[in-house]
Amino acid sequence: MKHLLTLFALAVALPLLCGCETTGDPNRGGIFWSESKAQDRLAEREATLQRVDRSTRRIEAENRTLE
Repeated sequence: MKHLLTLFALAVALPLLCGCETTGDPNRGGIFWSESKAQDRLAEREATLQRVDRSTRRIEAENRTLE
């Protein structure tokens, strides 16, 4: 009976654990956290910030020429 209960617990837990994804976003939570996904997310956000900064500087320069 004890083995049957253990087998049942494994049968329930295994699909649940396999369905969990790793995440690099602490806001999304998740059981498993991935350092490499967090680094990828950080690099993506830094690249976006650089694009926005370049765009802002370009627009500011255009505005100065129009003044």
